[in-house]
Amino acid sequence: MSKYPGIPVSNGVSIGKAYLLDRSKVCVVKRSLADNEISAEITRLREAIQMSKDQLRDIKQRTSSVAEKYAIILDTYTLLLEDDLLVNETIDNIKQDKINAEWALSRTLDKFTSLFNNINDDYLKGKRDDLDLVVHGVIKNLIGHHQESLVDIDEPVVIVTHALSPSDTIVMNRAFILGMATEVGGKTSHVGIFASALGIPAVVGVPNLTEYVNSGDMVIIDGIEGEVIVNPDESTLNHFRTKQKNYLRYEKKLLDNITLKSETMDGHPVQLMGNIESAHEARAVRKYGGEGIGLYRTEFLYLGANSLPTENDLYANFKSVVQAMEPYTVVIRTLDIGADKQLYHLDHETEANPALGLRGIRLSLKKPDVFISQIKGILRASLYGRVKILYPMITSVDEVREANHCLEQAKKELKRAQIPFDEKIPVGAMIETPSAALTVDSILDVVDFISIGTNDLIQYVLAVDRVNENVAHLYQPYHPSVLKILRQVFKTAAEKGKHVAICGEMGGDPMATFLLLGLGTVHELSMEPHSIPKVKKILRKVTLDEARKIADHALSLSTAEEVNQFITNEMRTRFPSDFDRDLAFGEKMA
Repeated sequence: MSKYPGIPVSNGVSIGKAYLLDRSKVCVVKRSLADNEISAEITRLREAIQMSKDQLRDIKQRTSSVAEKYAIILDTYTLLLEDDLLVNETIDNIKQDKINAEWALSRTLDKFTSLFNNINDDYLKGKRDDLDLVVHGVIKNLIGHHQESLVDIDEPVVIVTHALSPSDTIVMNRAFILGMATEVGGKTSHVGIFASALGIPAVVGVPNLTEYVNSGDMVIIDGIEGEVIVNPDESTLNHFRTKQKNYLRYEKKLLDNITLKSETMDGHPVQLMGNIESAHEARAVRKYGGEGIGLYRTEFLYLGANSLPTENDLYANFKSVVQAMEPYTVVIRTLDIGADKQLYHLDHETEANPALGLRGIRLSLKKPDVFISQIKGILRASLYGRVKILYPMITSVDEVREANHCLEQAKKELKRAQIPFDEKIPVGAMIETPSAALTVDSILDVVDFISIGTNDLIQYVLAVDRVNENVAHLYQPYHPSVLKILRQVFKTAAEKGKHVAICGEMGGDPMATFLLLGLGTVHELSMEPHSIPKVKKILRKVTLDEARKIADHALSLSTAEEVNQFITNEMRTRFPSDFDRDLAFGEKMA
């Protein structure tokens, strides 16, 4: 029996036979070409690219509706294959250096990958990985390498592999996938998001795991602790069978409470809402007891399109979400494409440090036609329910004023066209940069509410790229500087009488619920839908007075480690069935 630690990204326990999925990269050999072979080699490249497109189209056709937003990722993959820079660069390499297509494409990939070496953002790192997956798919087609697919699996297994692409996760038959473990990946990887949505236990970031596992080995995936156990003995198997059973009971019991009020023991209400990326996910928010959409990320409507979505396209999508959530509020964030998610049809320049470049509201203000079109789509949807507009990546009050000017322009255009909308639609700003946090008093004067994006705020405050393995350990949500900034933002908003929401990962972390309540007045916590019942359970068992004492003590500590240890001990003591991680955890959960 062997145990290998990793990063838990989807809770639960799975036990079953390992299926070792081959995702290794093929060996590419350089071959020189004669002049009369160059034309045929270019044709071979184009045929391999077309084959990859056909494979993606076939995968998409077999995609379940539950994977809507990941089907959009497949469209993004196709756009990568159609990228003129990628294709033309490879063709130039073939012509100029008289080399085979496989080698030329590998060289192009190396050049493009080097542009991402100084990554500052989760999504941008994902784009680099996507490019790598797409290009190696073409290379495998060039050399005739069979690309094994999860669609071929016809019995219950635990997937063990180096990496999983979105296309892998899309086509898998949920009935046969018991759990997943990968050698690479982190907390924010698409594998974890997808696995959580489907209730599949998953652990990522287990170095060299494929060297220790063979297909057919008995494997345990502990998505609670973050551990992969290979060939367990009978005693260990029995322990985890009990833990698995108890965790399922625990999850089911949480769902029994979704109709209860979201309020503290002393009656302070906190609206628990969902973060979504596609209209389909509105059903999941309802399923887990969410009281609205606190963050509708609209980027995938653009990323998955061969051209910019029209005002009517956006209106139809937003309308469907608003109607699905009636009578609850839907907060729609305007386009946050830039550093992390590039648009091929926006003629966007490559930036050396895109996380600090033209992204979020900056890009929208530079492309006012695109921005106003989106705002008009949101305004038209506001006729069908409660809708709010949220501006991303704000750094100054001037940006908000300029964005509001565009909003007024959009309203005038709709009035001229005699198209009705909510003329008093609330407008908010995301507080996710230090400058916005420090000048939040001025920003609050020109918005109706604020929503704190803790992911970027923490990253920018601490100057830490959380997906860079060299410094990821320095990404500390409980760092004293972060807590002090949050308290000041809450205090200022309270003085201005404005509502505060949290839509970053801290908002959906049950471990942080107590602390956030104590730092100031929180009106809304928005999170991935499956986290709502867990946060609600904590919320309903605390008082504001208790929470404030916890926060006061946390703020008196000097280091992130001290705060983390204090919060962990407090939560495990108060809520042992949710946070205790000793050997009896499986039994305590029941």
